[in-house]
Amino acid sequence: MYAGASVNSVYRRPVLQLPVTLSQKICIQGFYNPDTDAMVSDTVSVYLRNASSPYEVIDLASAAFDPTGQGTFEFLNAVNGADYYLQLEHRNSLETWSNMPQQFSGSALNYDFTTASSQAFGNNMIQADYSPVKFAIYSADVNQDGVIDLSDGSLIDNDAFNFESGYLPTDVNGDGVIDLADAVFADNNSFNFVSKITP
Repeated sequence: MYAGASVNSVYRRPVLQLPVTLSQKICIQGFYNPDTDAMVSDTVSVYLRNASSPYEVIDLASAAFDPTGQGTFEFLNAVNGADYYLQLEHRNSLETWSNMPQQFSGSALNYDFTTASSQAFGNNMIQADYSPVKFAIYSADVNQDGVIDLSDGSLIDNDAFNFESGYLPTDVNGDGVIDLADAVFADNNSFNFVSKITP
């Protein structure tokens, strides 16, 4: 399909474009149990962002990760050979970006955030397990403002005081109950001044 947009520009785009597939592995700090080497399954969103400033969003997909941390995402606006940052968002975890732009090849891309902190931009992950070695995105950014601090801890404390339960952002460990076990992640990460790091 051809479309004219201005005096000197003509845009060409295929009418039918097949999706590209991202197979990605992550670990979420609060949802991971090092004793079982398994994670509570949950939904994560992945944004594909342009590799240069202002890093505009090219596409978005959401999918559930299995207990091993594996998830599969399909994108309709991405193409092979173009550079994209991968940006992760989860309901109560810190926004995390890939260490550098990635490319789809043959309509596929595999990326594993769990192998090293250097897989995330700014090495912004925490070691969740030593055997096997596994790195995780930080948990407890309950209000999604990019900083884990007292405001996140307050939201958790309030819900714990009111005996809240269910699928809530304040359920930082994914057990369906808001209690002291969730507050620990906010307290520890707040003490260490954890905040998002982006290009």
